[in-house]
Amino acid sequence: MKRKLFYFFAVALVALLVFNLVGCGGQEEPVAEEIEEEETEPVEGDHAISLATVMPGSIQDADYNMLGYAAIQKIEGMFQDIQIGYSERVAVPDVKRVMQEYIDAGFDAIWVHGSQFNSAAFELAEEFPEVSFIVEIDIAPEERSPNVWYLDRNFYTGFYVLGALAATVTETSNIGYIGGLETPFSRGELNAIIQAINDLEADVKLHYVYVGDFNDPLGTRQSAEGLIAEECDVIISSVNEGNFGLFNAVEETDKNVFITTKYTDKSSHAPDNYLTTDGFDFSHPISTVVERIISGEKGGLLELKYGMEGEAARYTIFPILNVGDEVNDLIKQIAQDVADGTIEVIKEMDEVMPH
Repeated sequence: MKRKLFYFFAVALVALLVFNLVGCGGQEEPVAEEIEEEETEPVEGDHAISLATVMPGSIQDADYNMLGYAAIQKIEGMFQDIQIGYSERVAVPDVKRVMQEYIDAGFDAIWVHGSQFNSAAFELAEEFPEVSFIVEIDIAPEERSPNVWYLDRNFYTGFYVLGALAATVTETSNIGYIGGLETPFSRGELNAIIQAINDLEADVKLHYVYVGDFNDPLGTRQSAEGLIAEECDVIISSVNEGNFGLFNAVEETDKNVFITTKYTDKSSHAPDNYLTTDGFDFSHPISTVVERIISGEKGGLLELKYGMEGEAARYTIFPILNVGDEVNDLIKQIAQDVADGTIEVIKEMDEVMPH
């Protein structure tokens, strides 16, 4: 695990901060074994709230972890009296200790950017009721802890738009989906795609496969090659680093295959095959949670609403590439209809619907 901590201090400490940054600028980040010997710096200065973020991967992954880092950077700019800390490359066995260090340092709120950390967060939430914990979920719990903010990631909604796009673009009437693992949110994504196909009354078959890992480029490439062999000419990806295998597969085939991705703009990869991304901006929900914690609300439930880019936490990136204006206009209207509720996307995560 590698860690960095960035704190934003009061004006009186600026000179000291600059000195420290200059002195440490060329050093390597400490490895996991060295972390245990470090002490998390205590919260200092006058502030309304101090927020720590714990991430499982590198903030340079151009994917899910980068989104977490980008969010706290925006948050720091939005609130003049906030203090920020973050840890990256945190393994599940280490996360409870890392969060405990932030608690001991006096942090008011801890955001775990990855549902694999939720169990540890729930345990500490019971032990430290004065601290607010922010977790990411896909299904709202029946009972909620009073000092936990639950962020419903709302994965499935954007996949309705991707499904409509795939059903519109395909020329073989076969589209594919690649997931990492079968989870409630992956079933929700598949069902949203199926609903879009049915709503369009499109004669399209959906093929789907789980790689077994979200970060396996080789397995993803093999899965993509299998879908291409089944005549899929649009592939909807729901993996992370595994996408690099997908990019290779579609670039090297002699067939015309388009792809969509998730989380961040990946148009620089396989540019002749890339259509769009189901995008995320966590600064929207996190800023709302921070405001509510400052006002005294230690816990609650918040959904990442689907809307248009720049206005919502969940959105489809436009313009769609490698298609004409007619397709762009159609899919943008569908996205708008989803955003304003004209189209109601069914949330079904228990099982994949027949198609």
